[in-house]
Amino acid sequence: MKLTDNISKALTAFRMAAAAQVASTESGDYKKGNNAFDRIIQILKYLKELGKMNELEALLSDSNVGVRMFAAYGLLPKSPKIAVPVLKEISQREDIHSLTAKATLEQWEQDTLIYPF
Repeated sequence: MKLTDNISKALTAFRMAAAAQVASTESGDYKKGNNAFDRIIQILKYLKELGKMNELEALLSDSNVGVRMFAAYGLLPKSPKIAVPVLKEISQREDIHSLTAKATLEQWEQDTLIYPF
């Protein structure tokens, strides 16, 4: 039960950090954005250590674009069939997040994407 509770808390923290990161990007606050990104990476590392990256799949339909985008990024190395369509959908938007999704997909296709987790 404790592991389930910890994963649930990690996913909640992931949602909050991803939402904060995109809000910071939209407002131009790079310091808050960088801090939020660091938290996202820490949570991805934690989930990976537990072998629970698949838990991110539940976030792919979240209403927040950042939550969807960073969940797809986390899933990309092991579950590209699930992650790529989400990133492609985000890349079609008309906002700054489309640029992030496009760059992520381009780097993934060129095998140059860095996964710090």
